[in-house]
Amino acid sequence: MRKPLLLSMAFVLTASVAFPVIAHADTTYDSNGTIGFVPGTGVTPPVNPENPDPNSPVSPINPDGTTPQPGTPGPLSIDFASSFDFGTHPISNKDQTYNAKAQSYSGTTVETPNYVQVTDNRGTNAGWILKVEENGQFTETTKGVNPELKGAMISLKNPLPNSNGDATAPNAQAAFNITPGQETVIATAAEGTGAGTWTIHWGTTSDLTQGSDNEGTVSPDVQLFVPGSTVKDAATYTTTLNWILAQLPTN
Repeated sequence: MRKPLLLSMAFVLTASVAFPVIAHADTTYDSNGTIGFVPGTGVTPPVNPENPDPNSPVSPINPDGTTPQPGTPGPLSIDFASSFDFGTHPISNKDQTYNAKAQSYSGTTVETPNYVQVTDNRGTNAGWILKVEENGQFTETTKGVNPELKGAMISLKNPLPNSNGDATAPNAQAAFNITPGQETVIATAAEGTGAGTWTIHWGTTSDLTQGSDNEGTVSPDVQLFVPGSTVKDAATYTTTLNWILAQLPTN
């Protein structure tokens, strides 16, 4: 009496294995994905010159501990430029070269090379040129007997461009003997290069050294030459550097 039941079950199992259900696509349909971009308009924050990650901005400070002015807005911008403090030294009648203090940051003991940062978010790859001009010779704020540091010249050596993007780097060049009233080229991005955010730092962190005369950490790649023949007062001399960023002229 049990045989018919066994046979019936065997048939059901065999049928399910031998005839699997397969779905076939009878028609297809395509949809689209779209995104657009326009030139950037905001201010780009400073980044670490040797690790320029826009997702991790930094807060550089001036040598006197004050906060630098914000960068320029717009799609082609100067985001930051270090101020140079060459320390306080004994008056000398010999030619002397003084190193600038390293770049410091708010809320940390990290120090890096001095640097300038530019951003090209125009989206045209049209290229740009960066220059610097010393607005006037180092002068005393108190206008003493010898108010001008005659013959003093700034040099920016070992320039290194850096970015977190994959665009072709601009051509950075050393600037020897920067003198008042004359524009000196710092970097040039030819057409098709220099897109995104770029830092140009002079030397590396490993190049930083401990200065003399209680200067702290200094960079041998940012220097001020002062002739021994220049008569100096026992005073502080200052100058202003004007950084100039412009798009390349079209033919």
